[in-house]
Amino acid sequence: MLISFGLFLFVSTVTAQLPAGEQLLPDGLKSFTVFGTDIPNSLVQEVPVAGQSFSTALRVDTYTKTTGRDNCGLSANIKTSLHRGDVLWISFKIRSLESKRETGESFVEVRFDQLVDGKYKWPTHIERGISFGNEWTETSFPFVMQKDVEPKDVRLVFTFDSYAERFEMSPVTFINYGSKVKMSDLSRSIARYEGWEANAPWRKQAAEGIDKYRKGDLTVKVINANGKPVKGAEVSIKMKRNAFNWGTAATSERLLDSITPVNRNYRDTLVKYFNQVVFENEMKWGPWNKQKAGERGDNTKKAVKWLRTIDIKTRGHVLVWPSWEHSPKFLNALKNDTAKLKSTIEEHIAEQTSIMRGQFDEWDVVNEPYAHNDFLKLLSREVMVSWFKQAHDEAPGVKLFLNDYTMFHGVGKGSASQVFYDNVKFLQENGAPIEAIGEQGHIGGTPPAITHVLERLDYFSKLGLPIQISEFDINSNDDDLKARYTRDFITAIYSHPATIGFVQWGFWESQHWFPVAAMWNKDWTIRENGKAYTELVSKTFWTNFEGKTDVNGVSKTRGFTGDYEITVKFKDKTVVRNFTLDNKGGNVVISLK
Repeated sequence: MLISFGLFLFVSTVTAQLPAGEQLLPDGLKSFTVFGTDIPNSLVQEVPVAGQSFSTALRVDTYTKTTGRDNCGLSANIKTSLHRGDVLWISFKIRSLESKRETGESFVEVRFDQLVDGKYKWPTHIERGISFGNEWTETSFPFVMQKDVEPKDVRLVFTFDSYAERFEMSPVTFINYGSKVKMSDLSRSIARYEGWEANAPWRKQAAEGIDKYRKGDLTVKVINANGKPVKGAEVSIKMKRNAFNWGTAATSERLLDSITPVNRNYRDTLVKYFNQVVFENEMKWGPWNKQKAGERGDNTKKAVKWLRTIDIKTRGHVLVWPSWEHSPKFLNALKNDTAKLKSTIEEHIAEQTSIMRGQFDEWDVVNEPYAHNDFLKLLSREVMVSWFKQAHDEAPGVKLFLNDYTMFHGVGKGSASQVFYDNVKFLQENGAPIEAIGEQGHIGGTPPAITHVLERLDYFSKLGLPIQISEFDINSNDDDLKARYTRDFITAIYSHPATIGFVQWGFWESQHWFPVAAMWNKDWTIRENGKAYTELVSKTFWTNFEGKTDVNGVSKTRGFTGDYEITVKFKDKTVVRNFTLDNKGGNVVISLK
């Protein structure tokens, strides 16, 4: 059993005595060659390994490759033919040494490619994305060939991440068992993160927290024109909006298109399961500048107008992403002119806040200063304070956030989590009008333990600011893991008194930066993680009630905090009242005049 980032990865036991299979990579590490362009000699090296069943591994370091990291990798050819129905099994160990990915993990994609004239042809025979932490993690999985192939028609491929990473990989076991075994006979990796058990202690704590912080008692009293209680009146209490923000990243282009079938599905799904929208890219400085002068923000404002008619709140993302990489290229000319750089950023803030005044409920002022801090190095960390003050003055009434991704990355001095905490504290101590914390919540294949998530929320809550998960997704091909962790992560987040929302960075495969993380497929069939999410937000954390008043004219229920429509019917009279319930409870008196 291996532990990494709170994840338990173990290989399921083999249930049958296996026949000997054919080793497809008999040369071990020497079976692999590097492919791609502009590859430094140091990118891949064979290194000694201690304490494992193998003595050498391949060490991959893409920090020295500045572009196209995901267009290179390792490949291996096989020398024998395969047949339709053959059961193949892949197994290897891998560990991360360092990564710039927001989850803190490294990532590879394993594919058994289909080739035509030596070139890749979609679809692959199998592909599996794997995120992994800094412990040796075993990955094993079987699959079945769906067609006959010659050696020249296939290739085993490990592609690298687009983010810089440094990792080590063991020799790969690749066996063809032919038709002698079943898929169920072969071991496979099963992910069990810390806290997955049905009786894990955190679950009781979470249930208590949800009842305490997310629910309240609602009493409806019905009286007649004389102020006397009415017995037997029908009371219907229907939730209209949960007080918690259940959000998603979206694009104005799709929201404004009610004609195209896929966009109608997009809009309908969003309206049914989300009550908050963050505009994915159009408010970022680069895309913003690509809009025509005089038309900047026009489509976003149209989308906001429509969203408000259906009571969906909006977020702005982001005023300043303080790095050369994520800012317009013309800023590069200002590297040696800090005064001009500072004034140019202020001009951008002024332009966006002026054009978008009154449009957003929340706004990320600064994004990812932990890793993307080029401007801060030149202008000092104090410049963030001035950005917050300017945003506060020029976008009144908007809740202002610092947004980053490292809350769950480690503990203690020097950890990425502590840097995030210290940045928030620095802003507070220096008078910045910061009003909330955005933790992105990008999760990989080795997610943080649920207890660690709760502990970090406890720690950050000491800052006295509300916390929102602002960009959640799980970049993993393990559908079971995604569904279970989504359910547990949301439950833990919802149970904590410091949190105010849970925003996902997309929901549909065709409009998602990591399609594997989406909750709906291209054809709008729902995935298992989508089922987990929709069950929670539309049923588990939702209240509808039907009842009748007692002899005292009273009907009671306990409901989740949010906005309600209360309908009372008695004989020929009907009264409808709107009410907002908080966790302190509420009393509504309805008179049948």
